[in-house]
Amino acid sequence: MQTTVDNFAQSCITLSKGGTLKVVPGPGSTLHILDYGQWKNGSAEPATPSGAPPLKDVQVTSSSVSIGPFTTAGTYHIYCTIHPGMNLTVIVK
Repeated sequence: MQTTVDNFAQSCITLSKGGTLKVVPGPGSTLHILDYGQWKNGSAEPATPSGAPPLKDVQVTSSSVSIGPFTTAGTYHIYCTIHPGMNLTVIVK
């Protein structure tokens, strides 16, 4: 999954159970701080889902980061805490 200056390159990704999400900073990308939750109507709504791999204030700057493995099937929401509207849905099957 690649980032842009203030968003994810795509808003949804599907992983197989046991898969790992790799977040890669795109060209011109700025600092992103990732956590579980999502932006709704301009407000951040943090929420850590049950069975989710650790993710708390993970910084994406000039190198990629890996999140996972996702061992529990389900839908996970990840957002950037500093860029309103920067949401990613991760579907694990």
